[in-house]
Amino acid sequence: MTPIVFLPGFDGAGELRREFTDALREHHDVRAVSYPHVALGTLDRYREHAMAHAPVDWRPILVAESFSGLVATRWAAVDSRVRALVLCGSFARNPVGFAAGLGAAFPAMVKRGPMVFAPFAAASGDAARVRWSAALAKAMSELPPAVVAERLRLIAAEDIGPTLRALDIPVLLVQFDDDDVIGGRARAHLETVCHNAQVLRLPGPHFSIETRPRESAAAIGARIRQLPDRNA
Repeated sequence: MTPIVFLPGFDGAGELRREFTDALREHHDVRAVSYPHVALGTLDRYREHAMAHAPVDWRPILVAESFSGLVATRWAAVDSRVRALVLCGSFARNPVGFAAGLGAAFPAMVKRGPMVFAPFAAASGDAARVRWSAALAKAMSELPPAVVAERLRLIAAEDIGPTLRALDIPVLLVQFDDDDVIGGRARAHLETVCHNAQVLRLPGPHFSIETRPRESAAAIGARIRQLPDRNA
């Protein structure tokens, strides 16, 4: 089975995506990364932390969500073992403009964000969305402000477009139709810099991996198994 390393979104809690990773495990050997609740300092330190989750004899496919697209792209650029890169609801450069810098300056405000939107999840009547809203609020509340600020500074500062252009491995972009976090302009820019990438468009919001885990895993897994292996 082709091995997969999964890298989670901004909150960094790989275990919160267990339904998604368990569904991928039906056809793949999967390791899920979780980031520590300490500031790591640089994108390369995040990369080093993530790389430690892959056994030395693995040639993994990296499946990265949102913020972790930055980390996984940097990993793929320096590690010849990486077979392919899958970016889910991700971006090449800051997708939220000045809000990233503002959030870095006021991380406590960002930590409270999921709690502010919890009533909207409850009003939706979607049980999966309600569960994810509560889990995200808890995960964000447990992150130290310095860690929230650091990740937002990385989002504001990093541009992985040139790195993505230079990759010679298959790249799959998973774009969610109703993604209000990564807007249409950021999604279009990502497709532009990944000029040879495959694009998989799926229904659902930015957090579709969490709110539609089995559907997302089935669609993504099926496309992964069609990716060519250029190092075979």
